[in-house]
Amino acid sequence: MEFNKNVSNPMLVGAIELMKAEDTPEHRNMFVAELVKASFLSPALVEPAPAENAEGKLAIAPGSKVQFPMITGAEGVKFFAAFTDMGEYEKWQEKNQKLPFFALKIEDYAAMILRRDPKGNICPALGMVINPLGSNMIIPREMLAGMMSAKMAQAKQAAEKQKK
Repeated sequence: MEFNKNVSNPMLVGAIELMKAEDTPEHRNMFVAELVKASFLSPALVEPAPAENAEGKLAIAPGSKVQFPMITGAEGVKFFAAFTDMGEYEKWQEKNQKLPFFALKIEDYAAMILRRDPKGNICPALGMVINPLGSNMIIPREMLAGMMSAKMAQAKQAAEKQKK
C-alpha cells in the first residue's frame, strides 16, 4: 500500500474489455492473471489531512487514521472502489469529494473485505468494483476469498518443496 502513487493497468483494462465482449474461460483466466498483478487507486479519508512536505509532496503524519470509504450501488449494496488509472479516478472525483488515494493490491482489498470486526461481524462490502464509472467490473467477496485461498495453498506447496 503506497500513498499517492499513480498506477496504470492497460493490460487489465484490455482483459476486462475482452471478457465483457466474449466471456470465455480463456478471457477469464487472462483477466484473473492481470488482476493479481495490478495495483489500483483507492480513495481514502485521512485524519489529519495530508500536508505538503519540504519537497512539495503530500505526506501523511505518523499516527494518522486512514479509512477507505465504500461506495453504495444499486439496492444499497456496498463495495470498495478500485481505479485502474488516474483517468478513471478523476471521472469519479468529478462527482465526489476530492480525496487523497493509495495504490492497493488485490490482497489489500481482500484483507478489508474478508476481515471480521472484534464482534465477529464481516465487512459490509460485498466486494470491490473496478472503475465504477467505466467498465464497472464487480469482484465479489466469494471470488476474493477463493483467490486468497488458492494463493495460500500455492505458498504452502512452495514452502513444502523447499523443505525437501
